[in-house]
Amino acid sequence: MVPQNQQQIETALRSVGIHHGMWARSASLQRAASGDSAGTDGMEWVLSTELPAMVFDWERWEFVNEILLADGMMVPAVGKVPLLDSHNRNSAKDVLGHVRDFTAAKTGGYAGRNGKVHFAADADSQVIKQKVEDGHITDGSVGYQVLSSIWVPEGTEVSIDGRLFTGPVKVSRTWSLKEFSITPIGADVLAKVRMLCGTTPRK
Repeated sequence: MVPQNQQQIETALRSVGIHHGMWARSASLQRAASGDSAGTDGMEWVLSTELPAMVFDWERWEFVNEILLADGMMVPAVGKVPLLDSHNRNSAKDVLGHVRDFTAAKTGGYAGRNGKVHFAADADSQVIKQKVEDGHITDGSVGYQVLSSIWVPEGTEVSIDGRLFTGPVKVSRTWSLKEFSITPIGADVLAKVRMLCGTTPRK
C-alpha cells in the first residue's frame, strides 16, 4: 500500500539526488593506491558489500533491509561510471571523475565489490581529491537501480542461487551501478528522509 506521504518521501529523496526507482547506500575508502602525484592508479573504495542495509523499497513503499548480492552488480559496457558530488546529476560540473577497475572483494566477512576512483584534473575535483587524501572525507555512496530482487517474508527461509536467506529481507540478485558519489556522510540520505517524513523503518 502506498502511504499518504508518498509525495513527501519522493520530494525528500529527489532533494538528495535519489529519483524514483533508484537508491543509494554508503561506501568507504579502502586505501589510496600507489602511484605518481597525479594519482594515475586511482583510489580503491569498497563500493558495496552483502551486509544488509536499510533502504526504502519502491515496490513495498516501506523501509526494509536489503542485501545486494556482490556477483549481481552490472556495470555499463564502457566499464566505468561517473564519479559525482553527493549524487548531484543536474550539471556536467557535478562530475568529479569516474570509477573503473571493478573487482570482487571481501570486507568484514562479507562479499562485496571494489572500484578505483579517478578524479578529474580540474581545480574543483582536485580540491575534493585532496580532502580525501588528507583524511577529511572518508565516505562515499553508490547510486544504483535494482533489476531483479526477491522478497523473503518474516519467519521464512528462501533458497536463492543455492544460498539460504532468512526474512524479512529483500535480496537484490541483479542491480545496475549507475554512479558513485563522494559524500560528507555516507548514510545521511536515510536520516534525512526519516526525519522529514516521520517514517519509522521496519525492524
